[in-house]
Amino acid sequence: MNALNFPCHLLAVKGKALFLKRVITRNSQFQTEGSVVNYKKILCKHVRNAGNSLGELQTEDTKYLLDGENIKVTRTKKTRKLVEKIKDMLNDMKDGRSSVSPYDTAWVALIKDINGNDRTQFPSCLKWIIENQHSDGSWGEQFVFCIYDRLLNTLACVVALTTWNTTPEKRNKGVLFIKENICKLERGNVENMTCGFEIVFPALLDKAQHLDIDIPYNAPVLKNICSRRDMKLKRIPKDVVHTIPTTLLFSLEGFCDLDWKRLLKLQMQDGSFLTSIASTAFAFMETNDPNCLRYLQRVVKIYNGGAPHSYPVDMQARLWAIDRLQRLGISYYFEEEFKDMLDHVQRYWNQDIGIFSGRNSNFCDIDDTCMAIRLLRLYGYDVKPGNLNVLYKFKDGDNFFCLMGETDKSPTAMYNLYRCSQVSFPGEKILEDANKFTHNFLQHCLSNNQSLDKWLIANDIPGEIRYALEVPWYASLPRVEARSYLEQYGGANDIWIGKTLNRMPDISNNVYLEAAKLDYNKCQSQHQFEWTNIQEWFTQCNFQHFGISKKELLEDYFLGATSIFEVERSRERLAWAKSLIMCKMITSYFTQEQPTTCTKNSNETRQMLLNNLLKFLHQLSEETYETLGKDIHLQLHSVWGTWLICVREEKTACQIEAELLVRTINLCGGHMVDDEIISSIDYKNISNVTNKVCFKIQNRKVSGGINCKEIHNEVELEMKEVVKLVLDNSSCGINKDMKNTFLAVAKSFYYIAYVTEELLNFHISKVLFEPLEYDS
Repeated sequence: MNALNFPCHLLAVKGKALFLKRVITRNSQFQTEGSVVNYKKILCKHVRNAGNSLGELQTEDTKYLLDGENIKVTRTKKTRKLVEKIKDMLNDMKDGRSSVSPYDTAWVALIKDINGNDRTQFPSCLKWIIENQHSDGSWGEQFVFCIYDRLLNTLACVVALTTWNTTPEKRNKGVLFIKENICKLERGNVENMTCGFEIVFPALLDKAQHLDIDIPYNAPVLKNICSRRDMKLKRIPKDVVHTIPTTLLFSLEGFCDLDWKRLLKLQMQDGSFLTSIASTAFAFMETNDPNCLRYLQRVVKIYNGGAPHSYPVDMQARLWAIDRLQRLGISYYFEEEFKDMLDHVQRYWNQDIGIFSGRNSNFCDIDDTCMAIRLLRLYGYDVKPGNLNVLYKFKDGDNFFCLMGETDKSPTAMYNLYRCSQVSFPGEKILEDANKFTHNFLQHCLSNNQSLDKWLIANDIPGEIRYALEVPWYASLPRVEARSYLEQYGGANDIWIGKTLNRMPDISNNVYLEAAKLDYNKCQSQHQFEWTNIQEWFTQCNFQHFGISKKELLEDYFLGATSIFEVERSRERLAWAKSLIMCKMITSYFTQEQPTTCTKNSNETRQMLLNNLLKFLHQLSEETYETLGKDIHLQLHSVWGTWLICVREEKTACQIEAELLVRTINLCGGHMVDDEIISSIDYKNISNVTNKVCFKIQNRKVSGGINCKEIHNEVELEMKEVVKLVLDNSSCGINKDMKNTFLAVAKSFYYIAYVTEELLNFHISKVLFEPLEYDS
């Protein structure tokens, strides 16, 4: 320990009043130890724009957005308009939106008039088919050619047109497409085979043959598909189809000799069979059930004559929209909307079976269920251990599956389960098992180039998986994740695979992508502006005198900027970075074993240290008062005084450095806490656990990292405890934003200890200095 004593009037409890007197209240210059220090006062001011906090950093004389002002103002306005558009989309989500499926529309069109007339009950569906044929004669997804999708849709539409003897030219053109393309089934990618194709396509072939539609039924590839259908049906016990809800309910049109009296007991509340339009249309043809008819009439009306692949999709649409917006880094605009959406999900959560893509389902899948668990937990909803028990329904030995009886696992479903498993509390064994299995499964997918998915055609599924494996959730800082996902998210190009290819604009659209890119670049410009200013501060304070490099400053600012990135939170972000530098300055002064440049002139060094600290605390107090009208200087000085006493008394100050950082950030955000809260069990617990894990991580980083198994397990367990204390709503006496700061700080410690120097430099370059390409 350095022999130089820190000024007693700064550290002694009885001298705190003297210390506080040395901070001249709310002035642009103040005096310490007889010297006058001038500094540039930076004020963060909110600019209210149509209900959105799109703040701009200002100084007394210089306003942000000077260079290229017109362009930046235009883009800020455009961002605001896009945010409002997204809000409207989220508020109007209702039952979820999907593109029209020609296949399902054709099945509805096949229903005969219920009054006995020789015409379709749904002429609007027949009209939709006639108006939506592609120029090559096919029906189906226009911009992505999948042979399974095109042939299934086209054959269904040809069957519908032939049944009602209309538009022969369109029917013949469709038949010609089928003849010319049937051979492509031999080269079709099995991973992108539409769901249940080998069941429902042969059933359509039977209908087509009965209508004498000229198709090469004896073609080897068609015979092969029919043989596979026969083999699969033999393996399915008929009793299973009729007694328990399974995915077979989604494709009833592919079966024959069904016991409809028993099957109707498996009908959903809305009248559908597992939300499938085609399956429900077939059921009505077989039973004349009025609930089926009402369901179909409602769907066709909503879709203006067409029919989607599945309806409703309200659960999937809400969950995946939140997930996309969160990963794109713009979720902070939509907190109210997210609450309404997650309230809806929680309302229909079924503790016994989980959830499906549509509400009130008597069947569920692991994809929607684990996404619900993860998001509900992250947003503070009470996800009890009993809610997790539904995951055991998807566990077979050490393996997990998405749907009962599936032959191939979906990489994206296992990826979502992996992400869910990381948001775990201590003792949740099912999530521990899921984490181990999915981690190994996803690694195998990447190693063997097997990331093609059976549910989704997306821009960069391997990239999403790779990021999740390389940067675990504890180390995944918000802006690092956003930058990565912004380069992976396909926007409107993402396509979902069901019985046909379909698009879900609530989840995948270019509005989300455009808004996220604009917001990212705007935040990055703000961060670059701050980086320029903080370097000036660093030079003025002569931190290099204490052995602190600009590289350390950059890393510390990066941690603040990637964790608290919003433009209007500049004060908290800068407080984070500057606090880390201040801690390094003070600890370096007191932990020098040998005299260095820092300690050769002790009086000068001590004076410099004191001036830097007082100026820093004064600036934070003044800016917070100017912006929020809250006087934080007493609490701010108190928390720093406590930490300094630990330094002075040769205690390990690092053991409470995390709490010092959290308290400083929260105070600068206007979150003042009284003695009652600070002394509460909840607050003590979250502070102690955060301090403990951050200290342990920091020590392990210095001594060789956190990746050895024993240390890793210790840290993981304590991080789980932090996550529980932050996300669990039982700690209701502590403000949610204050608790989130504990987790943000803990994750930043984990990140620095986990990533390599090379990866850290890559992230800094990407997040702070490389703008996203954007077509204005």
